[in-house]
Amino acid sequence: MSAQNRLISLAVVGAVALAVWATTKPATRPGDGGDAGAVPAAAVSTPPSPHPVHIRPVAAPTATISAAAAMSHGSASAGIIPASGRSMVAAEAPSPPPSVQAGTPSSERPPVPGGVDAARRATLNAGTVALWEDWRRRFLTVDGRVLDTGNGGISHSEGQGYGMLLAARIGDRASFARIWSWTYTTLFVRDDGMMAWRYDPKATPPITDRNSASDGDILVAWALAEAGRRWSDPDYTDAAAGLAAAIRKTVIVEHGGRLMVLPGQEGFRRDAGLVVNPAYWVLPAFPVLAAVDADGAAVWTRLAGETPAVMAAVRFGDPSLPPEWVVADADGGFALPQDPDFAATFGYNAVRVPLYLAWAGVTDPALPIYADLDRLWPAGAGRGIDRPQVVTLPEGVVRERGRDAGFRAVAGLVACIVHDARLPDDVTAVDDTASYYAASLMLMVRMAAAERKPACL
Repeated sequence: MSAQNRLISLAVVGAVALAVWATTKPATRPGDGGDAGAVPAAAVSTPPSPHPVHIRPVAAPTATISAAAAMSHGSASAGIIPASGRSMVAAEAPSPPPSVQAGTPSSERPPVPGGVDAARRATLNAGTVALWEDWRRRFLTVDGRVLDTGNGGISHSEGQGYGMLLAARIGDRASFARIWSWTYTTLFVRDDGMMAWRYDPKATPPITDRNSASDGDILVAWALAEAGRRWSDPDYTDAAAGLAAAIRKTVIVEHGGRLMVLPGQEGFRRDAGLVVNPAYWVLPAFPVLAAVDADGAAVWTRLAGETPAVMAAVRFGDPSLPPEWVVADADGGFALPQDPDFAATFGYNAVRVPLYLAWAGVTDPALPIYADLDRLWPAGAGRGIDRPQVVTLPEGVVRERGRDAGFRAVAGLVACIVHDARLPDDVTAVDDTASYYAASLMLMVRMAAAERKPACL
């Protein structure tokens, strides 16, 4: 390696270290391949083998996992490191801080630098700050990895997106920079500018599925846009624009007279139509992405306008509930999947549908989705009440009841919309029994209520 190239590599390594250990702005832009403004038509492909969690698998990676963020010397501008240079950067980068494995008690984990800045703290409800500090303590490692405590301590693009969005919204700049640094250097290994969705620290290689997950990609793009606005940081805004363009060109398709969001790049096109997940349509993000993705503004705006009608159409049973998965046919209709790999149930994915609708400002209490969910959870959001959590559709058979804090929070939001009821105290208080996902839902419910129904706080 020439002296000049070694200096450049050292500068890159120094930039990565600064992004992890300080609040310096990470100057990155994910790639945005494809033609600007294009919306691909849906095509039929051979079904892949099933996947047990969210996303169908693409072949596991064999290459080095790395895509380090590079800062140009003496400048704030930067770009993605070409694939040809990634292995060199990975080899020369210093070892990151030790990652926390699943099962390590949060009380034994090293503290994560960061926290809500004083000016922002003064504008927030004390309960929201307490929930965030508990979330950081229990689910965020010192190197910026978000632990999914309900799935063996793996990490994935969705969790990184929740962490970034919460940090940006709450005003924790140091935590945001840390989560974004890990996310970018670890998950951006695809050629289309989106993330591989699943990381398992116990596996070799740790990225065990390179397929994308649209909800994770949308959440990260939304979070970057929010961070760019909050901290007047054009690098975050540019990164948001690049990722939004990649999402638009890869997983937003025209089908049945509507725009559809594929759950991932691979595995969701069938002879019968497209398999989609309503909970992956992160509605409040779409207007934000329209503002940063100039070439695709019309696509994001149209998607935002069409989504409420789609959510109204994809409900089944009595009460009518949104399913985890639904098949969209070429004529514009929707049906429950007849495929054992795609459960015809309302459950842990679909509980986000009313949250995203409410957060986007769709809060008319007369909407059937809210009335039906109010029928499903008539007891409100009390912690001591077992409520339906998984319901088979269209039969309406309750397969699982429980006291999950995430369902409790969404039930409280529904009661807030339908009855103007204040969120119960146990939706606003720290719950150390809540999983990463439930605790994330609790925080997002509070944010949605603060923006759309503040009287309920």
